[in-house]
Amino acid sequence: MNPSSTRPSPNRPSRARHLLAASLAAALLPFAPAAASAAESPTDGSVVIDDAATEQLIEDSCPWGYTPSSTVFFGQDRANSGVPNRDLGNGCTIMDTIWAEAPFPNHGSFVRTVARLTNMLEQDGTLTPEEHESIVEAAAESEIGKPQPAPGTRAVPDDRIGLVLYTVRATMPNAPEATLAALAACGYRNAEPSGAVNNFYGKTAATLAPIVAQSGLSVPSIGIGLGDLKNNLDGVIANAKAFGAKYVRISGSASWRLSDYSATAATLNAVGPKLKQAGITVAYHNHGFEFTAQNGVRGYDVLARETDPNLVAMELDLYWASSVGADPVELIKQYPGRFSLFHVKDMAPDGSFADVGEGTIDFARIFTYSDMGGVDYYLTENDNPRPNGVSSACDSYANLSALRY
Repeated sequence: MNPSSTRPSPNRPSRARHLLAASLAAALLPFAPAAASAAESPTDGSVVIDDAATEQLIEDSCPWGYTPSSTVFFGQDRANSGVPNRDLGNGCTIMDTIWAEAPFPNHGSFVRTVARLTNMLEQDGTLTPEEHESIVEAAAESEIGKPQPAPGTRAVPDDRIGLVLYTVRATMPNAPEATLAALAACGYRNAEPSGAVNNFYGKTAATLAPIVAQSGLSVPSIGIGLGDLKNNLDGVIANAKAFGAKYVRISGSASWRLSDYSATAATLNAVGPKLKQAGITVAYHNHGFEFTAQNGVRGYDVLARETDPNLVAMELDLYWASSVGADPVELIKQYPGRFSLFHVKDMAPDGSFADVGEGTIDFARIFTYSDMGGVDYYLTENDNPRPNGVSSACDSYANLSALRY
């Protein structure tokens, strides 16, 4: 397989392309927003599409679809085919074509679908026989459509449990040593600090990192701002290395339109290679607003489809997704292998925050899909801890450690 191999001209007549167009029909509705008059003033937060944007949609049948700068990817490791996710000539890629036929009732159905579609692309000359074989092998190695066992005997590995330090933000600025020592004493092995380049709870990374290390905690991930990635990437890398972090994550804004999600995806793809070279993966952390559809398209889907899974991970906040009706299990099924980090945060019956294991979210059900999701770390969090951050964090740790799935 040669990733730089050239696909045929999109204008080339092809029976296979016409047949694949039919497969894509089911996917076009959620991808293509309806045109709206420029004079309209929507009151529901929807995005107005002007004439220029409408012309672009005509040219691109799958706006906000899977990026052609990635590979055909069904999950990590052997489920990643390594084959370029080629644009088939109308803005729709190989991945768009395959996922147009989702959901798949079982694993065999998924593999057969992939084999059928990629066979057509081989006949068309879009794929070589070797690339066709690689994609089908990756599909076979994936977890898509497979039953996920729930023996009720598995525990989250202790060395993969951590705390988002936002939970203890009240005491971190003035008493970091005591706060971190208390967290380590109740069992935590990892922590995720957040802030900006050289400003974590009022301290630089170089100052805070040894304090964290002396407490016995590791830092697998740090939270920084999108502006840091755009304007101070070297600083982001230096801060991550100071902590020993292998992930840096950002969050978005409730004011974003679909074009903002697309622009952010482009930024993450652009900084991804330099971060990877430094041994770091960039991740996106969700709230709830990403799942509000704008003209039929969710911003979260734009981010997931337009980012390269080889460069960009997702940090799935289980509370925020659940709070707006986005099922974490369905997200994992839709985007296998993308969720390196979980924010494990619980929801009280009234919708407020609860300590992990004391609310309504069925973590055991979600964790059953951890392998499919590619989860590396489980980071507990409570945005409004009671009676205090340390007590809340330690209760969450004890409950998560006792959980079996």
